[in-house]
Order: sequence, then structure tokens, then C-alpha cells
Amino acid sequence: MADAPDLGYDDVKRGAPPADAPPGTPTDTPTGPTADAGADPGLPAVALRLVTTYADRTRRVDIALAAEESVAIEDGEATTFPTERLWPVVRSMLPPIDRLTADPEGRPATGSHRPGPTFADDCRAFVALATVVDEGVSVRTWLATDDDLWSVTPQPDGSNDISPAPDGAVADLLVWDVTAALETLVHRHEQRAS
Repeated sequence: MADAPDLGYDDVKRGAPPADAPPGTPTDTPTGPTADAGADPGLPAVALRLVTTYADRTRRVDIALAAEESVAIEDGEATTFPTERLWPVVRSMLPPIDRLTADPEGRPATGSHRPGPTFADDCRAFVALATVVDEGVSVRTWLATDDDLWSVTPQPDGSNDISPAPDGAVADLLVWDVTAALETLVHRHEQRAS
């Protein structure tokens, strides 16, 4: 199986540009994708939709991932960036709350407390991230208060489970979902080739 890109997951370890660097800023040691998945024009792509609300402003950004160069589209304006810089690019689009923009580290949640009675008023930011490959869609949602990051998970009965999420959860799950989508594409491509 071909290697998948690191999607910016190890930027801190590689001495990457700061988080506020513009999309496309090169890394010291780029590790671009080597998977054949992006090379076949007949192969489905991985798409993301990022929706954020912060300070009474809602942003909607569509991201199409390709082998070496991807594109982010917001308000009809397209910006290309190296696919290996996915996390830094997404991080630059998130509300400026440390809990949302923290680098991925696979940390566990820090507690099992529930939202308090003023939770709705305390929420400062909303983030939804959908990852799409073929007909498969994964949607992740977070709410941020001054003190906590919360994961919102739909339940089969139509309700939502709201539970604490660790700092870096947005990055962890972005990398997890995109890596899984890319592995699915590579696997399907290999099946068609054999």
C-alpha cells in the first residue's frame, strides 16, 4: 500500500512555519503524498467542508484534496496549497481559540463533567467538519467555551451527546478522518488495478 501524506500532523516536530503563516508556506522537510490515489483522474477525491461560527461570523470553506496540491474555496475564491499542509491551512481558518487550534497529540479528554445551565450562552465558537469520499460522509462537531472544548455527537434517538474533548481534538480527528478516506481510496484503486 502506498504511503499517505502526513497532512501537517507532524509540523511542530519538523520545524514548520508558525500557525499564522499563509497557506502554502513551505516546510523545512516537506513530505508530500506518494500515494497513487491522487494520480488517477478517474479516482474519486476526498472533499472537506469546514463551517465555523465565531464573533457573529459564519465561514463555509470547501476543501478538495489532491495528491500534491489541494484547493480551499471560500466565497467563490480558490486558494491552492500543498496537501501536506492540510492541518496548518485548516487551523488558520478556525476561530482563534487555543483549544480549537491546538496541535494533535492524541490526548484523552480531561474530565467527564456535563455542560452547565448557562452552556448555550457560554459557547464562543462552533466548528463542524465534514469529510467526504464517494458516498461516505463523516461529520465532526465541536463547541468551545472559555474553559472547555466540547464534542457534539448525534445519537440514534435524534438527541446529541455533548462531552468534553481534549485540546487538539479537531486536529486529531481531521487527520484521522482524512487518513481513513485516503486509505479507502488507495485500497479501492488497488482493487481495480488487480
